[in-house]
Amino acid sequence: MSERTSTTRRSTLLARHDPDEGHTRDALAAHARHGMRGLLIERPVRLDAAEPAAAARFLHLLVEAAGVGLRVYWEGSLDGVTAGPLRHLDPPRENGAPLWAVPPGPLLTVRRGPDFVTVEDARDPGAPRRFVLPDLPYGELLRRYAAPTAPRPSDRRGLAELEARDLVLRLGGAGEELCLTLPLRFAYARP
Repeated sequence: MSERTSTTRRSTLLARHDPDEGHTRDALAAHARHGMRGLLIERPVRLDAAEPAAAARFLHLLVEAAGVGLRVYWEGSLDGVTAGPLRHLDPPRENGAPLWAVPPGPLLTVRRGPDFVTVEDARDPGAPRRFVLPDLPYGELLRRYAAPTAPRPSDRRGLAELEARDLVLRLGGAGEELCLTLPLRFAYARP
């Protein structure tokens, strides 16, 4: 009788995705539930700070895909967008090499409590941080800007505090300014 080792292999199937098409968290979760490993973006994507709507829309896709356990395989570049706060997301590949290390799992997550939110930040492996923030105003702001949204004047102070912790990314300037929450609402296990 031979000894048998059981291993679980996750699918290597990738769903082709056009970044210009809309996406919903439910649609991305359906890909994950059906055994897909990730999304394949077939054309290069340039995250350009001068085009905040397109950059924020693509970053939102990266955040939502990571939150449901999907990898995003994409070629591209950053133009005026700082990589530091994005290290928890799948990196672009430039000439085949990733611009930063591919995250082994969720490195920046948010969980909601009854009147607080907990943020786990392991983007810097030498100094992981845990924040427990009051739901008002911070948890509310993290939910409000979960999709790219123009900042409300009344939210500026709270957003500035979240930006200082690299929990919210602000893109653009006067006239076309958008904010996006960076922590993942993590729901599924990644490999």
